[in-house]
Amino acid sequence: MKRKLSWLLCGAMLAGLLAGCGGADGSGDANTGDGAAASGGGNIKIGYFGPLTGGTAQAGQAALNGAQIAVNELNAAGGVLDRQVEIVSYDDKSSPEEAVKAATKLVQVDKVNAIFGSLHSANVQAAGPVIEEAQTICVAGGTSPTWLEQGYTYLFRSISNSTVSAKQLAKYADDQSYKKIALFTSNDEYGTSGADGFKAECEPYDIEFVASETMTNGDRDFTGQFAKINAASPDAVFIWCLGDDLGAVTKQLRQSGFDGPILGSESYTLPEILENAGAATNGVRFAAQYLVYENPEDAEDENMKKFLEAYIEEFGSAPASDNAFRAYDGVMMIAEAMKASGADHGSELRDAYNDIDGYVGLAGTFSYKGKNGEGIESMRIFQIQDGKYIEAE
Repeated sequence: MKRKLSWLLCGAMLAGLLAGCGGADGSGDANTGDGAAASGGGNIKIGYFGPLTGGTAQAGQAALNGAQIAVNELNAAGGVLDRQVEIVSYDDKSSPEEAVKAATKLVQVDKVNAIFGSLHSANVQAAGPVIEEAQTICVAGGTSPTWLEQGYTYLFRSISNSTVSAKQLAKYADDQSYKKIALFTSNDEYGTSGADGFKAECEPYDIEFVASETMTNGDRDFTGQFAKINAASPDAVFIWCLGDDLGAVTKQLRQSGFDGPILGSESYTLPEILENAGAATNGVRFAAQYLVYENPEDAEDENMKKFLEAYIEEFGSAPASDNAFRAYDGVMMIAEAMKASGADHGSELRDAYNDIDGYVGLAGTFSYKGKNGEGIESMRIFQIQDGKYIEAE
């Protein structure tokens, strides 16, 4: 099995890190069960690791909430394998090292049956060896294609990867005759893979990349980068960074003088970006499988409408991020695989998840057969105009 992150290299580190694992507040489990083993009696335990503090805490909390809505529905219907379901959650603090700690504790101490997490692709990739060694399936929401290209067999994705977005955006750019494009991305795994994927998908088209600038997550001054981008006179700017940064990035790009089209990721579905950047978001185009609706009545899909109604009833407001949808779909498909196989852990559960074919979730219809952990490939291009999302022409 091919692994770019060697288990031998991280094995010694894991032993030292295990003692330092903590829950959402850094001190222990956010939601723990009765200590039952992964197989046998007791509750079915679904592990979660994701950012619950720091810059991406809203997205991480939305994912945890989405997973809880799935658990509520499952338990209301009698549970899974005649057992109730519960969540055991840890904060990965948007850090690969913390993700390794969290995954280690979930599989070695809590002995969870399956995992949803993380939202960050770099964190999923770092935790991959731990998850594979434990033979515990993990469904994640990170969109970088990289972590499913390592040869792992227990990792799955509950949303399209960024290659699908890149393909849709590249075709759209060609259709709109954007001949010169500038790149502005975060300098992490997410941003790098997004830029690389988009450039690769643009190769068949007559598109020139006239500038390429990067940022570090959390930065708020992009004066130098945007000066170089404007000097290149692009027809459009491709932006690929975390949702927490997009509001500031988009606003400053407009303030720097660029008033042309912006091509971006599904992170533009976050309502807070519209709030933070306002009219600066006019002209943004992005690829996504769903939108974050404040009002359930705005959702055309009946499954989405029901989910939003349940979410708002439970938590008092609509999700702050589409990661709620990713986690809901992931947990529901874990349950689907358990029901189909009668197994609550290990290779039988993994094989049943791989056999999912035609499952209809919030993102659309999932089919995992023969796809190495990928389950869905459909996306649409949306545009932001006057504070509203509309399908791009």
